[in-house]
Amino acid sequence: MFRYFSVSRFLVVVLVMLVLYPASIHAGQVSTREAVENIYYYFDLLVSDNLESARNLWTESVIERSERFGIEYDDIPIKLDCSSPVMQDLPTLRDQLYRSIRKMSGLDGSTEYFTGEYSATLNNQKVTHLYYTYYDGDYFWLTHAQDYYGRDWTVIESKYFRIRCHPDRIAYLNPTTLAEADHFVSDMAESLGMLRADLKTFQEKKIEYYYCPSDSVVKLITGFRTRGMLDLPTNDVISAYFPHFHEVAHLLINVRLKQLPLYTLPLLQEGLAVYLGGRWGKSTETLNYLAGFLQDHGLVEIDSIITMELFKQMATADMSYPVAGLFTAYVVDAIGMDKYLELYRSLSGTNSTLSKMDVEAVHKIFCETLEEPDWLSVMQSYGTYAERQLGKESAFAPGGTVQGRKLLETDDLVVTEDKEWVSILVTGGGQQPPSGDLFFGLNEELVGQHSLLFDEQHSDSKPLIGYRYCIRFDANEAGLYDFATNQLLGKFINGLTPSDEYFFAEGSGIALKFRKELSGKVVPKKGDFELILK
Repeated sequence: MFRYFSVSRFLVVVLVMLVLYPASIHAGQVSTREAVENIYYYFDLLVSDNLESARNLWTESVIERSERFGIEYDDIPIKLDCSSPVMQDLPTLRDQLYRSIRKMSGLDGSTEYFTGEYSATLNNQKVTHLYYTYYDGDYFWLTHAQDYYGRDWTVIESKYFRIRCHPDRIAYLNPTTLAEADHFVSDMAESLGMLRADLKTFQEKKIEYYYCPSDSVVKLITGFRTRGMLDLPTNDVISAYFPHFHEVAHLLINVRLKQLPLYTLPLLQEGLAVYLGGRWGKSTETLNYLAGFLQDHGLVEIDSIITMELFKQMATADMSYPVAGLFTAYVVDAIGMDKYLELYRSLSGTNSTLSKMDVEAVHKIFCETLEEPDWLSVMQSYGTYAERQLGKESAFAPGGTVQGRKLLETDDLVVTEDKEWVSILVTGGGQQPPSGDLFFGLNEELVGQHSLLFDEQHSDSKPLIGYRYCIRFDANEAGLYDFATNQLLGKFINGLTPSDEYFFAEGSGIALKFRKELSGKVVPKKGDFELILK
């Protein structure tokens, strides 16, 4: 029978485990029984408050990755198990650890990797967590899912990343894409005010990245069907595409703060990650455009996502993230990044604490931080900011009204630039608005390479001919795409935000413009473009 032991008896049991436990395994009796006993042994160490010994039951790799960047979570005794309800609510669940493993099985018939499902009742609700164990031939160790699923994947390194890449994704990694991922880390480190020592650590020890072949494999590893996640216990980024700026941003924020509670109000946590890295392969500018539409039509308002519970309700439709990102941009612009991070930390805590925080409490904190007399003043100030960002300061917009230097002119296309903008006019020579692709930004490193985004747009999966950027357009919408970062950089949808400026020449042509900063100042010009009309 499993019991919680006194210290003296516990020490005896440890000695017995060290002598007898491995012996049974050496005798060829490896089974789910030994694996589940290892998890119960871990639970017993937790209850006995022998945290150092409990920590040492994890593999060396997991321990090192968990500690690599110096991140610690408040009131979490063992960070490398912080995603488990056992670790988050140990005082409450300590009496529910005995016989709490409901299912124990070898992974795909493996005699090395096993899973055990922890199950208990917390606040009248069932909670579960999947523990993974690894048998090294002598002992059982606790580990994480990605160590099993990614164990045979190819390892590719860049300046800051160590990418464990599934064979189906290797073709999508190229020097330009890797360089852009590194460049993002450098830029965001500067934006967040990180220490040079942190960048040095990234360079020497790397950010671990598991590049999965699909969302379904991400779910096998994380338990959630999503494009990607940051695994908080290990600091590993697990994603079905690369580079996943949003999840890398979450990691960089935690590295910048170092010591923080495990949970943060989603309006800030997700808002800051969107502000820094976009989401769903869409840039911040693209999501700002969507945020404007959602707000203008009353689909999402700040008050509808301001608490943890309200945000979760909206998050089911993925509509809360763009608005959170735009609101974050407003707050950062008003108080600066350092003060925003102080606000971020002040609106962090336990899951229970944040779940109980009501709208009025959050209003008060924001008003005090922004030095506004009331929430109405905050909303008025934010409204002015949003109108400016989505109006004359938008980055991708209808209307080719740029007056400047003409870069190229053909029968179907005119491109003009000034100091900040590039104007695109396409006629196509027909009676209807044209549709097609305008490729530009030739990059020799991309010739013959593959892009996940390009393949999504072109089912034939042909390699790139070298152009990094593409403007796709038709009568209803236009978008600027980056095949190196697999991002949508800018978007206009005439059906969502109708504009007479999108059409010219009695409706037979389309006109659009974008800020040169969106494409790193790379623009269509003579000898560096290809227009394909459909």
